[in-house]
Amino acid sequence: MNLHLLLDTNGRIRLVSKFKENFLGHQHADFTGSFIQDYLSAEDAQPLLYFLKTASAEDTIIRSALSFKTHNATTAKVEITLTCLSDNPTVNGIAASIRNIVTELPGKQRSAHAINASFYINHPLGILQLNKTGEITRVNTQLLTDSGYTLSDIQHKPLLNFILPQYRYKALRKFVQACNQGKASTFDVEVFKAGDGILDVNLTMVAVLFQNQIFEIHVSIKNITERLALQQTLKKLSIVADKTTNGVVILNPNFRVEWVNDGFLQMTGYKYAEVLESKISQLLKLETLDSEVLEDARQKMAKGVSVEQEMLCYRKDGTTFWNLIKATPIFDDLGKLERYIIIHVDITEKKKAEMELRLLADDLYRQNKELHQFAYIVSHNLRSPVANIVGLTNLLELFKDDADVHGQTLKKLIKSVNNLDAVIKDLSYILTVNNASKDLFKEPIHLQDLLHQVLIDLQPIIVHTDADIMLPPKPLVVHTNRAYMYSILYNLISNAIKYRSYQKPHVKIDYYFTEEHTIIYVADNGKGIDLDKHADDLFKPYKRFDAKVEGKGLGLFLVKSHVEAMGGSLNLKSKLNQGSTFYIKLPLG
Repeated sequence: MNLHLLLDTNGRIRLVSKFKENFLGHQHADFTGSFIQDYLSAEDAQPLLYFLKTASAEDTIIRSALSFKTHNATTAKVEITLTCLSDNPTVNGIAASIRNIVTELPGKQRSAHAINASFYINHPLGILQLNKTGEITRVNTQLLTDSGYTLSDIQHKPLLNFILPQYRYKALRKFVQACNQGKASTFDVEVFKAGDGILDVNLTMVAVLFQNQIFEIHVSIKNITERLALQQTLKKLSIVADKTTNGVVILNPNFRVEWVNDGFLQMTGYKYAEVLESKISQLLKLETLDSEVLEDARQKMAKGVSVEQEMLCYRKDGTTFWNLIKATPIFDDLGKLERYIIIHVDITEKKKAEMELRLLADDLYRQNKELHQFAYIVSHNLRSPVANIVGLTNLLELFKDDADVHGQTLKKLIKSVNNLDAVIKDLSYILTVNNASKDLFKEPIHLQDLLHQVLIDLQPIIVHTDADIMLPPKPLVVHTNRAYMYSILYNLISNAIKYRSYQKPHVKIDYYFTEEHTIIYVADNGKGIDLDKHADDLFKPYKRFDAKVEGKGLGLFLVKSHVEAMGGSLNLKSKLNQGSTFYIKLPLG
């Protein structure tokens, strides 16, 4: 009577054939989970353990006259046959057959056949038994379920009848090897189902020995239709992923790279070996990304939600590109996270187009606003001198014979013409500033040197008011237009002195940096501005907020225009009677 076991590579007994009694006296529960070497002497166990560790698929070893411990602490002489079934993903172990070579008697072959059959009766795979002529003698319920046949359709029929013709030679060769050499094998074939269907299956053939003779063949049959369909799908997806210009990355649950396609390598400049096992955040240098954004994305994906984010990423050579990242979490049937699939789309050109469109819209908005301002200037500032000129011209005609009136009128006419000329010059200068931003020449400017030049030109008013001017303690070089920067600083410092309070004028100029900008600020202790009242008119032309101080009301308008022409922005913080601080924000570089 043979005892059949299924072992792992360490010799642990994973499965035991069902039996009512056995020559070793052990109970079924005694065997399961124990190690086969525990029942053998060290000398007898050594070659078997070596086989367990080194055997390849279909290898077989037979060891005879081994002393095997029985339940009552005696030993029995046995023959052990080990067959490696590592190619079968369902079994993935070593089949062991133990035969009593002393007490086993001829004539028990039929009993052994029944015991072997009981091993497979409730097996989750389809199992059939073949005699040495290749006819099917037994099948289990699972095989009938998978194939759709009845027992009468299959029993006592040759196995080859159910295998498609192109696979019959392979199956016959494996059957002959099992019968003649006791060689186990596993291979894929297509078989006929009941009706007109065809089933993709994996067959594993194992020879069963009785008294050192092969008397039947056991065949396990696994339906691999879904596996092959999945392989075909994965193959197609692999072709698509490999040929697409977008980057495709598969990450493990720790966000380390398992696989990337050529599109990702071309996008980032890395080689395949360089990215494997690396963290995607390190490859694309996303460490500086807002941690809250990353944590929010992780929490969403942990709940099975895909996320999409536009990010500025870095290539291997340090150049940047805009990347639309679409991340999808993949879970197994038990809901455990297996991996992430990340799609990378280079949207640099799209972002450039968006930026150009935004700049165009901003430029159109600015020009429209300037057009309204220009219309206002024309309608208000030109109207008065033109009306005066028209009126004075009429007076000259009326009083052409009165020398005194004629002379006075002519003086007033000349003054009105000069006023008109001044307004036209102002308008011309304003238009020049507004249209200069595209072709504006920029150069490295040493801020301290420029400030010293401004202070020299403002020396008379500084001396007259005893103004205290504080310059930046550290040098600064900005890449900008010298004339515009000079005009900005000149206007802001002179305004700080002109609009001084009762205190001695104190003006501080300094700077600081943000990630993308240089901020230069000019702070004073002057009268300040009521922003609640004048905020809307603050930077409009010809707007004045203190009638006691001489001026046209163009200074802040020109400062703001100059700053914007250089690609920057101007902001103000001020409170009435508490001074003002102007912030000039210029782009780095």
